[in-house]
Amino acid sequence: MRITLSRRTFLLGLSGTAALALNPQLTSANGFQLYSASEPRPPKRSNKHYFAFDTGIYAANKMQNMRLKMGEVKKDQRNPLFIDGINEDPPKRWEPRIDNGYPNVILDDKGIYHCYYTLFVVDPSFTNTPRTQRANQPYAASRDRQVGLAYARSTDGIHWEKPELGIVEFEGSKANNLLMRDVAGTGVLFEPNDPDPNKRFKLITRKQKERKLAVAFSADGIHFSELIEWKAYSPKIGADCHNAVFKDSRTNQYILTTRLWASNFRVLAISRSDDFINWSPLHEVLRGQGYEEQVYSMPVFEHHDIYFGFASIYKQGDNTQMDWDTVNLELYWSTNLTEWNKAVPDHNILIPAGAGQDKYLEGEFDSATLFAAQMTAGDNRLYYTGGKGRHRGWRDIGLGLAYIDKNRLAGMVARSPQKPMSFATNGLYFHGETLQIWADVIQDGSLHISIDGKTGFEAENCQLEKLPSGAYSVSWKGQSLVQASKNEKRGISLSIVATNSIFWGLSGEFEMDESRYWRG
Repeated sequence: MRITLSRRTFLLGLSGTAALALNPQLTSANGFQLYSASEPRPPKRSNKHYFAFDTGIYAANKMQNMRLKMGEVKKDQRNPLFIDGINEDPPKRWEPRIDNGYPNVILDDKGIYHCYYTLFVVDPSFTNTPRTQRANQPYAASRDRQVGLAYARSTDGIHWEKPELGIVEFEGSKANNLLMRDVAGTGVLFEPNDPDPNKRFKLITRKQKERKLAVAFSADGIHFSELIEWKAYSPKIGADCHNAVFKDSRTNQYILTTRLWASNFRVLAISRSDDFINWSPLHEVLRGQGYEEQVYSMPVFEHHDIYFGFASIYKQGDNTQMDWDTVNLELYWSTNLTEWNKAVPDHNILIPAGAGQDKYLEGEFDSATLFAAQMTAGDNRLYYTGGKGRHRGWRDIGLGLAYIDKNRLAGMVARSPQKPMSFATNGLYFHGETLQIWADVIQDGSLHISIDGKTGFEAENCQLEKLPSGAYSVSWKGQSLVQASKNEKRGISLSIVATNSIFWGLSGEFEMDESRYWRG
């Protein structure tokens, strides 16, 4: 295989950024496509959607009194939806400790929810030490611990069953909900339209004894094929986390996000595949700032041409701090999978930890560690595993559910609430008359929209109609957006002034001036 690197790609590779994007002209002998410094762009769409946190939409010199704010996450009051099996009644001895869980929650085409989660099948410390005695002695990670993959299902996503699958033997019986033993950090993908019905469910995991990544396939999501080891590029050290996978709509490739080690702390890496069997070398794409910001894992999904990552950020370093050895859940976004941005740089927490972080038995179920699933089980459902007790200590784990609108993950608000915020967009070229502003106008708030330099498009001539989605349909009396932008080389710019409001984004029948949006 011969690869020609541009100077830019070479330098990016040395820097660890691994800014590799699709070049459809290059294909390796192993079946995955190679990459250059230019970016794969999403297809042209009749209706575009841009988010408020996306720096590419603003005229940077015309932003005033603005700051980013994370969207509101509402936790289900019934959390946790299920817990470590050993703490159930009757106890499930094959579930002594779910341990991070790395949840994969899928809503299939028949309305069934499937949950796949990593656990310790054997953990002598948890099995042999009553919960009431754990506060008085440190947790000992025994060499006899054994990992595995367990399964639960639900018809409503709230009430879960751990069925007796009859697949894996534990202490002489197969009456359990185990799918596999000796595998860790499993990711599961559901593709209902795969031409091979036996591959509708795809699984990627780490074989623990061999320390190798492997894949498997299933028709029903329960009975999987034998594991197929990666032929090459499986890391000897790493991938010991959530090996999350999704299908990239831009390249039609499978994307794996996993963990590598660098400078003695955790970093995020990706690999790509055309067929789910042959995978590219892993490339680092995200690194935190030192021990207190380690990327433990980050499942990724697409929404409106943006990649979203639910990053579990591990706090290590100074063990005198209360949040030492805990895991936060943060929100990252990217336009290209290789450069990632914090959604809210000043405070990037997506799901706040529950109360009682320093109290193992008394804390809330998600007070110390949080690991999320991709949002593949409904537009507003975010499933996650929460833990009480520090990461390396005694912990109880449960499945949690939080609700958040995918279109309202992070928004802009006024930095000084008593004053309006204002901004202008980059140029827009309209091919239809649809324009929607995604905003929440709170009591006594206001939203004024105009178009710079266009007679008839003043704010007082603007008409706003609130839609069922919560967005506002925007128009101007007797005016056409198509005609207004027709002969404008740089498009037309929206000017927005808002008081007591949250701006989430904009959408409509337009193309934005993206001359500075894409790299390469």
